[in-house]
Amino acid sequence: MHCIYCGPDREPSSEHVIPYALGGRYTNSEIICRDCNSYFGTHVDCHITDWQLSLIVRNWFNLEGRGGGIPGYEVKAGDGLILTVGRKGTIRPKWRDVVRRENGEEFYFAAGTPTEDEARAAIDRIVAKKTEQLGGPPHIIERRVEAPVRRDWEAHESDVVYNYRRQGRAIAKMAFHYLATRLDRRFLSTHDFEPIKRFVRHGEHGRHHRLCQPSIPVGMESAGEPSIQHSLTLRCSRELRSAVCDVVLFGVLRYAVVLSYSYEGPDLFRSLVAYPLEERFDEGECSDRSPVPAKLILNVERDEQQSRYDRLEESVHRLIGWVDLYGFCHYVREALPGAITYASQGIPLGNSTIDHWLAAVADRFSDRSSPAALKHFLGEPSRLAAEILRTELTKCDIMDSTLQDSLEEQFSQLIYIRLLVDLLMKIVSQRVRAVDGARHI
Repeated sequence: MHCIYCGPDREPSSEHVIPYALGGRYTNSEIICRDCNSYFGTHVDCHITDWQLSLIVRNWFNLEGRGGGIPGYEVKAGDGLILTVGRKGTIRPKWRDVVRRENGEEFYFAAGTPTEDEARAAIDRIVAKKTEQLGGPPHIIERRVEAPVRRDWEAHESDVVYNYRRQGRAIAKMAFHYLATRLDRRFLSTHDFEPIKRFVRHGEHGRHHRLCQPSIPVGMESAGEPSIQHSLTLRCSRELRSAVCDVVLFGVLRYAVVLSYSYEGPDLFRSLVAYPLEERFDEGECSDRSPVPAKLILNVERDEQQSRYDRLEESVHRLIGWVDLYGFCHYVREALPGAITYASQGIPLGNSTIDHWLAAVADRFSDRSSPAALKHFLGEPSRLAAEILRTELTKCDIMDSTLQDSLEEQFSQLIYIRLLVDLLMKIVSQRVRAVDGARHI
């Protein structure tokens, strides 16, 4: 095949125009060679797929990478400890299975895991490993499992700031590779596209460092179903000698990519929309055929550009809150069948036992869900999660008008009580340790 970077006679490779980890399923095997594809996956795509915002979306909506995994991301607790957030918001300390030698025979070891059972299993693995190394079991001074409740973490805001050489390059690569699927190779090989080509492949931007920059963000609804989607819109005009691509990520964040400011090819107005949650895409003619002069993007005044960066940053943080809310509701919808099955094992379904049954469901969620998810139950998501639960209960034929009116209040109160119990247990545990320490002294 003819690689747009390396030339002819190269080994073909299936290229995802929008990265697979972001839900992109639109592929083409006639764009780049295997070597270039490997390079982009390692050095370019990672800046958008492992961006903290992307990781939050991938965690809540199960957007896996090519290897089937979803990497965690770091947050900071109130006491300064760095935590790692995994799937569905489960958290653990950044360290895991740390072993420290006290002397020749004794060891201190700890495990940061989502549940106490996993912590005990981790300790057993460490003991087994040390037993094999020493030829016998190590002397254990103390074997204790603690499960502190952490509900005071916050995201590192600096991790979601847009960077031109990182996120900008990855976004420009999507736009240029989509153009490569639609434009004849004899036009694509001309000098018209040399600046964007060098920026995407080598990170060089020459005299134009604004080939990819934030545009005016798309408006975001404050309620409704999740609408996570990405779109690429090509606007290439021979008359204006302009080739521009409008890139929208997560349905909100908008970027303008200048593909050429000396375009001599045919008029081209195409659009690609990816729907990650449905694992599908739509591709066809662009409904809005109004071209955009590249000069308007390249020559944005400094004050206007700073304003766009500020609006982009604001949109990023609003989007994180939006994803946290609706991602959690998405998680509730997925997890409810299992929670209902769990509650039904001990308490028969029926109107006479609905209070106990709801308590069992609340207990299930509070034990296995994330601190952030439980905190959200007390606000707007409480109503949305209750609506989802009401739908599931209606399927079980045990709902009536009285229950529907009180369900939201009951469910949120039960979750709140559970949070208070967790906090009280933590305080009692701390005081018991303090008393034991005083007695020891």
